[in-house]
This record gives sequence, structure tokens and C-alpha cells, in this order.
Amino acid sequence: MDLSFTDFVWFILIASGGLVLLLTMLSRTLHARAESRSLARRIICRLCLHAFEDLGSQKIVNCPQCGAANERGRSRQLG
Repeated sequence: MDLSFTDFVWFILIASGGLVLLLTMLSRTLHARAESRSLARRIICRLCLHAFEDLGSQKIVNCPQCGAANERGRSRQLG
């Protein structure tokens, strides 16, 4: 099979576009996963509204700003 210069250039352009599309999708997916993990670790104090991240797994977390005990998770949603 003979590959002309024009066909070679088209192949390079299509392969480059596909690679850019693949890397863009991978980057967006990884960013979304990191964002959701960060949001899962974020706690907003019920007293002073200070937002902070806690990497531990304890159910009750003390606020570093005011020292109030805060419950982790969505169990205390507003009515």
C-alpha cells in the first residue's frame, strides 16, 4: 500500500485531534473525581460557618475556628 504525502498529513491531523480529545476527556474526568473527593471531605461548621476539610473518618469533628462539634455527612439536613 502506497501512502501519499497528503494521506500521511491527514493521518497525522486526525490522530493528533483524537489524542487531544482523549487527553481532554481524561483530564476532565480526573478533575471531576478530585473535586468530588474534596467536596466529600469539606465540612461547614454549624456555629461559625467556617468551611474546612477533614481527612479523618470520625463521625464528630471539632471546628478548628470555634471548637464546636460538627457531625460529618448529610444526616443533619435542613427540614
